[in-house]
Amino acid sequence: MKKIHLIIIACLFFSVFSIAQTISIDGKTYTIDTLANFKVGPGTNYTSLRLQANSRLDVFFLKVDITNPYISIKTVLGRDSIYNGEQPSAMAKRKSKEGAVYFAGTNGDFYETTGYVGYPLAGCMVENEIAKIPTSSRKVFAIDENKIPGIGQMTYSGTVKFGSETWNINTINHIRNENQLVLFNQHNGKITRTNAFGTEVLIQLVPDYSWGANKTLKARVLKIEKNIGSMPIPKGQAVLSGHGTAALNLDKLAVNDEIEININLTLDGINSSYSQMVGGDNRNLMLKNGIIETSQVWAELHPRTGIGFSQDKKYIIYCVVDGRGASVGVTTKQLAELMKSAGAYTAFNMDGGGSSAMYVKEFGPVNATSDGIERSVANGIFAVSSAPVDQTIAEIKSLTRVIKLPKFGVFMPDFIGYNQYGTLINKDLTGVVLSCAPEVGEIAPDGRFVASGQNGGIVTATYNNVSTQFEVELVSSAPIAFRLDSVIIDSRKDYPVQIQSIIGKNTMDVLPAALNWTVDDADICSVEEGVLKAKTNGTTFVYGTLGDFKDTIKVIVQIPSSGRMVQDYFVPSTWNMEISSPLTAQMTTQNLPSNWTSGAAINFVYTTTRAPNVKLTKNIQFYGQPDSLRITLNTGGVNISKLILSLNANNNTLPITKDITSFNASADTEITLPFSSFFSINDVAVYPIKFNYLNFYLGALVNNQSYTLALKDITLCYKGLQISGWNDITVSQFNVFPNPVNNKELNIRFNETSSDKVQIDLYSLTGEKIKTQSYQSENSNQVVFKLDNIMSGNYIISVHRGNNTASVKLTIK
Repeated sequence: MKKIHLIIIACLFFSVFSIAQTISIDGKTYTIDTLANFKVGPGTNYTSLRLQANSRLDVFFLKVDITNPYISIKTVLGRDSIYNGEQPSAMAKRKSKEGAVYFAGTNGDFYETTGYVGYPLAGCMVENEIAKIPTSSRKVFAIDENKIPGIGQMTYSGTVKFGSETWNINTINHIRNENQLVLFNQHNGKITRTNAFGTEVLIQLVPDYSWGANKTLKARVLKIEKNIGSMPIPKGQAVLSGHGTAALNLDKLAVNDEIEININLTLDGINSSYSQMVGGDNRNLMLKNGIIETSQVWAELHPRTGIGFSQDKKYIIYCVVDGRGASVGVTTKQLAELMKSAGAYTAFNMDGGGSSAMYVKEFGPVNATSDGIERSVANGIFAVSSAPVDQTIAEIKSLTRVIKLPKFGVFMPDFIGYNQYGTLINKDLTGVVLSCAPEVGEIAPDGRFVASGQNGGIVTATYNNVSTQFEVELVSSAPIAFRLDSVIIDSRKDYPVQIQSIIGKNTMDVLPAALNWTVDDADICSVEEGVLKAKTNGTTFVYGTLGDFKDTIKVIVQIPSSGRMVQDYFVPSTWNMEISSPLTAQMTTQNLPSNWTSGAAINFVYTTTRAPNVKLTKNIQFYGQPDSLRITLNTGGVNISKLILSLNANNNTLPITKDITSFNASADTEITLPFSSFFSINDVAVYPIKFNYLNFYLGALVNNQSYTLALKDITLCYKGLQISGWNDITVSQFNVFPNPVNNKELNIRFNETSSDKVQIDLYSLTGEKIKTQSYQSENSNQVVFKLDNIMSGNYIISVHRGNNTASVKLTIK
């Protein structure tokens, strides 16, 4: 890539199509990735850049055309008081109203962090009224009633004229010192906060006069208080407060007297009708008349906020740079270079660090503040729209003007809609229709663009006869990631591997056909253009490659052998039971229904207690992709008020529960629940589904009477398969073979090698433990279980490995 001059960069940042180039900042060359570049209000463009070298800079710009008739620049005080703080986004939301929408801006001045917390350090002026007089040590940004901006040293003087006398106003809205005259207005709060040693005069401007700088104002005396202090400041009025000699002057006034007030502000020798002001740091301007300051540089890397204007003073340019994280921050010299690159001719540095924040109405805070959240700051400086309310979309734009896609990348940009005044009225515009030439790509049935062409090019987007365009740039290699790192499949449904690519801030799908594919064990599954087809049970790995990037997915094939398969027989020793005190219970195979050959019974004597319940817990990983769950039980006359069943999807750590309240009191109850009532089973990521617990809440029972609650089995149901008896699950953790077994030697092969201790228990169908055998830590995936002297018949074998337990039905011939 070639380096381009700063003046070209200034045009580039706000062009229709922003193309990544390079920029030199403080002697270091960065590549430019334009993450966002779109209009956010009348005459106002927002741009987000990521600059990459051996470090990263995340840079955010607002460029505001102040010649737009619907635009003004306004300062906001935190909670409308010089002694308070507020987040910039909260300021904008609070101040916005019809005809004055604070739609974009940043934080403003540095402020006191001890004592008078929130008090701005430089000058502050809001809506033509001074909130804080400027100081000689700090520069300010100011704009006048004609929307002419300036940055520099502001000086203040103020006077009150009564008759032939003229009195100096020593300060505005702060501490009243000895012999001082202070003007307090609404920005000081509801009261003056003064002591009782002085005189305070409530005043109001006479009709046809309004507050402002560098003009004579006439006011009328409404009220006079002596030696009281903390006079209230009603809205629209002000207070003159004097101590000592200043109080003696105020004592000359009477109610209904008329006085003249002059508030004089001079910015680098220029007097004007200044209406808004916000302060910055105490150094030389970092950018003045196109010259970058090199001597007084704040050299540490920090998050920073700057504001400036173009040479013709038609544009206000805001800049925020993130720091103290992935983005490393900048010096004031580097900030000045960035702002100059965006078209600023004069600019200065405002409060930074954790205070640096940029707000855009439809998107909220757009930068990553170093505190993690927006900080409450002294003031903010905003672009404000007075455009009429109009909800008709007259213009649309893509949030991403240039979209980089790998071959067969699939993407639908986010579109935004504007009214005739340039107000952003819909940031999530739907119903946009795409079209393009065949050599560029095609439009998928769901409306997204598919990069199936041979070249990049222009895609047209249309909404209600309003059109825009965005550019597609094909890349030969792109970072790819499979959505899932492992997947369970069976022979009933193929699985197209879901692939995503992230380029800049855009996350897009990639058609699996775009990748080159290989599979470790082709006997377990095949892969054709990224579509997995199950062949036989087992585990293998599949690899996909796109250019220089490669990813892997673990494929577990679990093919059910029947439409119904028993997952668990409620072998008592494999379940954990909790029962509410003072009830006591045993889980055994005694007192089962006479027609049952397996299962468990919970036998208990009822004792009156609050919310009696019996909870059965076991970690069971269900086999394959079952469609529904069936639990068979017999209440045996137990009044169950409700049963709570808890399951987990593989893609969510939070359990999902269902309440069951209907039971057959005189026979077996079969509870069938579709997994679709728990999870979105169209998403293969939910598998394997995991069982957590059954919790039985008991209703009214007879005290001291014996009861039995019987549980037969948990069966999984699979659609589309013939039901051939009640086949037992071959569990996902291991395979048992041969089954049936006739040579008195059973093999247990685990899917993965582990050194965890293995214990195998053999039970009769009535739950009696016949044999147990342990295998000490063996770094192996197979063990042999001896069945010498075991009679022919049906049994249950329970395998414990590490923290996992699973059971299967075993036939011995």
